[in-house]
Amino acid sequence: MKWVSGFHTGMIVELKTLTKTLENFQSSPKMCKISSTFLLYFIQKRFLSTVSSSTIPLPFVSTIEFLKNSCGLACQTLQIDEKNSHKYEAIIGFFRSHGFDNSQIANLVSRRPSILQSRVSDNLKPKLEFLEEIGIVGPLLPKVILSNPRILQTSLDSQLKPSFCFIKRMLESDEQVTFAICRSSWLLTADFKGIMQSNINVLVSEGVSSRNIAKLIVLQPRAIMQMVDRMVYAVKTVKELGIEPNAHMFVYAVKVMVSMKDSTWKKKINVLKSLGWSEKEIFAAFKREPLCLARSEEKMRDVADFCLNTAKLDPGTVISYPKFFMCALDKRLRPRYKVLEVLKAKNLLKNKKIAWVLLQGERNFVENYILKHLDEIPDLMDIYRGNVAAETRSVL
Repeated sequence: MKWVSGFHTGMIVELKTLTKTLENFQSSPKMCKISSTFLLYFIQKRFLSTVSSSTIPLPFVSTIEFLKNSCGLACQTLQIDEKNSHKYEAIIGFFRSHGFDNSQIANLVSRRPSILQSRVSDNLKPKLEFLEEIGIVGPLLPKVILSNPRILQTSLDSQLKPSFCFIKRMLESDEQVTFAICRSSWLLTADFKGIMQSNINVLVSEGVSSRNIAKLIVLQPRAIMQMVDRMVYAVKTVKELGIEPNAHMFVYAVKVMVSMKDSTWKKKINVLKSLGWSEKEIFAAFKREPLCLARSEEKMRDVADFCLNTAKLDPGTVISYPKFFMCALDKRLRPRYKVLEVLKAKNLLKNKKIAWVLLQGERNFVENYILKHLDEIPDLMDIYRGNVAAETRSVL
């Protein structure tokens, strides 16, 4: 029997053992009365109950069984039966030949059962070839399809290709187009003639450069897929806050405003006000780093709590460095603070103003505050990586 690569070794051993059992039963006079059909049934039930059908290689499990077991009730609407098994096998085989694993195929069919009614040569094949031609290859291909299965049910010539050409005209390179589509595959199926073009027209009419519009599309593809009145409101609000359309931060501010509800915006402003900052200070911080208000209220509170109560930074310092609210608390701020505390305990920290140290680039921090002191504190890198035992040893 030819086994598909990646199949679980333990399951292979188990199947061979059960098969051997069947042979022994058949050759034993005492067991000759036991039906071979029954034993085969036993092996099938024992084996299939051990392994999920989504991981069993086809065609070991029938296509029909795979679909029914893996895709649930969604497939029942298509009245899956043996008559169409060859068609289903062709479709599943096609997706597998393009890098989809069984779980991804099951996911796709569960969400879009009508995929099983598609024609490979006329419908699926040209669309996947188009995606591969524009750079969506390897693991990216299943990822993009699963993020927006509508791609497979949308016209290639009247929607997908024109949408790609539309986006390409706005961006500077094919790589940026691919990046934008991977961030939001809905760019390929959205209304590019209506909504997207209208949103771009709003930005152009305000004096936003084509380069900055391209930056917005790459940063936040969904921004140009919002309803036009939302874009108009976001541009108006950002201008009222004092950020001009020709400013570097304008598209970042629009990105934030267009992606959140008014109520969410007010809640975030109120969170910072409750921590002692005035609206003037908050809006000044937003002008410097608009993305500081892109975090959730909970994460903003957590960062503020760390800065004010753990790192003991004064409120004026924190609001003057709004980038704090853009940093990962557990992956950046806390590990760096622990390193600085150890250096301080060993009288190796010369810079007492730690705010900028917490925010500087990764390479600079590692070179100046970790590698530089490894002779005196060999465990410093382990401390940075979160090794509690190393931290304890270093402060003793």
